[in-house]
This record gives sequence, C-alpha cells and structure tokens, in this order.
Amino acid sequence: MDWYYAANGQQVGPVSEEQFEQLIRSGTLQPTTLVWREGLPEWQTLQAVRGAAPATSAMTPAPLSVALNQSPCAECQRVFPQSEMVFLNRCWVCAECKPIFVQRMKEGVGPVASQLWRLKRQLVCRPEAVLPDRCVKCNEPTHGRRLKRQLYWHPPAFYALILINLLVYALVAVLVRKRARLDIGLCERHRQRRVWVILSSWVSVLGGIVLGIYGFSNNLEALGALAFLAAIVGGITGGVLGPQIAAAKIDKEYVWVKGVCHEYLDTLPEWSGPAR
Repeated sequence: MDWYYAANGQQVGPVSEEQFEQLIRSGTLQPTTLVWREGLPEWQTLQAVRGAAPATSAMTPAPLSVALNQSPCAECQRVFPQSEMVFLNRCWVCAECKPIFVQRMKEGVGPVASQLWRLKRQLVCRPEAVLPDRCVKCNEPTHGRRLKRQLYWHPPAFYALILINLLVYALVAVLVRKRARLDIGLCERHRQRRVWVILSSWVSVLGGIVLGIYGFSNNLEALGALAFLAAIVGGITGGVLGPQIAAAKIDKEYVWVKGVCHEYLDTLPEWSGPAR
C-alpha cells in the first residue's frame, strides 16, 4: 500500500510500505508529520494512524492545504482545525483540553504527551501522572471521565515467600511494595463493563460462600465444592478484570503499566530510557 506525507508544505509520494518504514526509522517522519494512505478519510498525524485499519474506500487524498490547517492537540492528540484551537506555550490545544493545559502551565508541567511513552505493549509514565482524555481500553474520547487507580508492585522474587508462609509473604509485600497513583481515562462503555464485572464478581463470591455453607451443612458435598469453586473464580475474575490496568514495574521515577490498548499506545513516542 502506497503512502503520501507532507514535507515543507508539499505533498511527497507515493512511497511504498517498505520505504515508509525506512523514513520512520531514519527520523525523516516524525510523530506529528501529516500522512495519508488509501483507506484514510483525511490527512492525519503519523502517531494517529500507526496501526489503524482503513476506515473508508477513498481513492485520492484530501487536499494537503486542508490538512496543513489542522494540528494535533498537545493534550489529547486528536486532530482539529486550527481555527477551533488555541495556541498556548508553542502548542496547539483543543477547547476541551484548554483548562487542564493552562493548569499544567501554572504548575510548570509540560503537556501530557511529553510525559508518556510506550515500551512494546506497556505504557511508561511518571508516578501520579494524569493520562490523556482517551480511554485506555479502546482509545475513544472520554470527555473528562477519569478513574483513580492506586497501583502496587514489588520485585517478583518475593513471591517465593508464599512457599514458606502466606502470612509472611503478605507482611513482607506490604513493607517492600512501591505504589503509584494514576488518573486514567475510561469511556462510558468500559465504565459500565467494569461495574458489571465487579458486581458479578461479588455476587459469585458471596453467593458461592452462602451456597457452599448450605451444601456442606446438608451433606451435599458436590454442591458445596462447586459453590466454593465459583466463589474463588469470581474473586479472581474481579481482581484481574476490575482494575483495568496493572503495574509491571514501579521505581522512584517511572511506572510501567500493563493493560493499555495498542491503539492508545500507538499515539505515544517510543521509550528510550533504561529497560525494565
């Protein structure tokens, strides 16, 4: 599939997929470079289309002059006409993100996009970072809906203590664990899904315990065993799916986060810091 890109206000292309990848690796194409390929409805930034599937059957690119009057928001990375944006601190910002961007300026903090990176299938950010106004599970706009998440992590070697004594492991894990708080974006669809996961998990746990006690009290061992198994499965399901994200590692400066969708990660620059 051939690609086109903008350079010095001019349309360049077509170039093959292989040439396009070489341009990315060489640094000729930057995350904010405007690009187009067959199937895209309009010119978009490189970071917005990486990994995106064709959305339409358009056969010719929209005029580049139209695309050059659009810019990605420094906060949410969505593309808007510049006439609908404001230019603050050498950055284009959409109207929806303007309040939080101004607050960051007052606090001396740069745009959120400059504090986030991707490392393979993980998000890398600062502790207590406020993530973009996009859903971490589907990359859809969240319109200010956020979920506060307290993440915990300790070196995997401490899991060996479980073999010695579960209580010892629990005490040591609480003492050595590192923590980070993140405010993540979550769209309405995934918020509702999270609520149903948590409710069904609690119903499984409480219902399983009650039914298990009833089964063993009335010599119905099979029923009791199945009920307790349902309680365990419900608890594990809620513990895994309820939090939405999890920490792969936490240190003094950064947090490595699992559970973020690849569409979200594709809009972020590659992590160039130390490996996990």
